[in-house]
Amino acid sequence: MAGLDGTGGESSTRNGQRRASWVMNAKRVTIVVASLALAGALAVSGSAMATRALSAAPRLQLMSAARPESLSPRQLARLDASQLLGLARLPQGSKRVSGEPNGDGGLLSSPAQSAAGNLVDLHRFYEVAEDPAVVYAFFQSHTPDGSTSSGAGTSGNSVGTDLWTVSYNWPPVRGVLDTRALVISIAALPENRSGIRVDAEVTWLPAKPTGDIVPPGATVLTAVLSAGLNPGEAGHAPVTTTDPQTIEAIRAFINGLGVFPPGLVSCPADFGQNLTISFAKSATAAPFDVVVAAASGCEQVQVQAFGHAVQPKLWGAGPPLVPFVEHELGFS
Repeated sequence: MAGLDGTGGESSTRNGQRRASWVMNAKRVTIVVASLALAGALAVSGSAMATRALSAAPRLQLMSAARPESLSPRQLARLDASQLLGLARLPQGSKRVSGEPNGDGGLLSSPAQSAAGNLVDLHRFYEVAEDPAVVYAFFQSHTPDGSTSSGAGTSGNSVGTDLWTVSYNWPPVRGVLDTRALVISIAALPENRSGIRVDAEVTWLPAKPTGDIVPPGATVLTAVLSAGLNPGEAGHAPVTTTDPQTIEAIRAFINGLGVFPPGLVSCPADFGQNLTISFAKSATAAPFDVVVAAASGCEQVQVQAFGHAVQPKLWGAGPPLVPFVEHELGFS
């Protein structure tokens, strides 16, 4: 993280082009849900912003709809999982079967791996007259549209390999969907055939509590950086601005963050340095909202009404809040 240089005080300098870039990132967060009649299109529409696809898959976009409340995040995750299943590339001659293939020894009775959190898992079974090693090689070289390979491996015993797995990931949809993956499991069947299980796993993010929304009305914003655990992270004195555009840009960025993903999350090291942002209605009034953002680790953001309990942690893909605030307040 860049250091916060200079002395505390009001910042008035502006860079219009850079501001526009940051504000667009902050506002591209309002996700609206697609009409189910538009098969295959998942995209993200930001409030008052041009539509921009967050998924690289051309058939997986969230399209704006007149009634976004018609689908819950869980329903959207189910729709996404259904579409991901349709993107799996299968070896020639694969035949879909209604249930777990006979003769797989129970190896395909459950997913080879499973995401944590609010999970939707949809799966299909197939059989093909090919050796499992050949099928395994096929899936490794046939990545579905818009995805990236996220791993491949085998498991077995002293006799030999009995399960082959390949997985692919798609980018998250900010503020709505977290994990988006296909997991392929392959098991040997009698007569040199293979059984295939395809799991589409999508985790969805819960709705943001209303207490995590910073209301309008602030005329004074103050940011102060605490000291960190590393040498050179001495922190910085409070910096204050009364510029309405700056205050609104920071407020919009915070309100655009999604909730922290449920389940286990792997984070980089956190060295204890936090940026505390206070919103007040006047220079003499107590803050009506305080936001605390970690400068390292998973860079979590917590919003609290002044004097009240901290709300659940916020989190979102894209640029972190701390450098955004540094930029807006003119820190180097």
